[in-house]
Amino acid sequence: PWGGDTTSHSGQAGMAAFGDEAAARPAEEDHRANIFDFFRSHNAFDMLPESGKVVLLDSSVSAYSAFCIMSANEQVAVPVWDSRNDQYMGMLTVTDLLELVLMCHSGKAFDNGCVEGMKDMTLHHWMTSYPRPPGCPDVSVEVHPDDDLMVVLKTLVRNDSRVLPVLERDVGGEMLQNCLIGQVSYMLLFRFLYYHEVEDLTTLSDALSDVGIGTFPADKVFTVQASDSVEHALSLMSNHGISGLPVLGEDGTLTDIFVDTDLLPLTSFALQTTVEKTLQQSRPRQSSGIDSFSCRSTDLLSAGVT
Repeated sequence: PWGGDTTSHSGQAGMAAFGDEAAARPAEEDHRANIFDFFRSHNAFDMLPESGKVVLLDSSVSAYSAFCIMSANEQVAVPVWDSRNDQYMGMLTVTDLLELVLMCHSGKAFDNGCVEGMKDMTLHHWMTSYPRPPGCPDVSVEVHPDDDLMVVLKTLVRNDSRVLPVLERDVGGEMLQNCLIGQVSYMLLFRFLYYHEVEDLTTLSDALSDVGIGTFPADKVFTVQASDSVEHALSLMSNHGISGLPVLGEDGTLTDIFVDTDLLPLTSFALQTTVEKTLQQSRPRQSSGIDSFSCRSTDLLSAGVT
């Protein structure tokens, strides 16, 4: 949903395992060797969609307008450019919105209400006056069009980032005009691998419980009740670095999943009051089971990703 990767930070371990070359055996029968060779033989530019849309925000834009633009363009992360100083400032992500909403709700951010406060705050002020939230890449973290996909994967893993910009620079390190080429993410990386090397992905034939990715290896899976407040769910996400929570009914059965990107459509209306509602009240359509998908631990990974 919303054009991006909604995998939790713990779920990123699945792709991170591919990035650990030290754990890979050089034996020909190990399919990971084929994957590594594939990653080394393609670069970031190869992976970018031919008709991809690039959204770039100026740092003078208000935080409120920025998140409305992200919602309208179905983007979970967008690069921010400081036109006054002609420099790249970093990525604005849905995690920024989550942290801003929690600050508003706690009364630590604005005196004139959440929405009005976000309208008065520029992106420049937000990104320079507050610590960057977990999962938001530092301004120095980027990939380049000629970087091979192993470099892309390792950069994502080592910086605990969901999305990174692809920037073009000259030999002296200076950014070129129109330097923003696109964005890369775990989901884009996996899709590129899947559509080109599906026959080598023997892991796709394994059951979800056997693959060891996502939250299956986790000691604890955080959940919320449908009667819990949106604020409680957001606090869990913020405190534990996750981006999605299973929503359980009174009988303990799975009824829905709440993800951080669910905040984006609420930016343009009722954002502050929604935080105080229960998850069921804030998501009546989803809570009815419409547009909800699930799978079992015995299902094959190929069924889950396709």
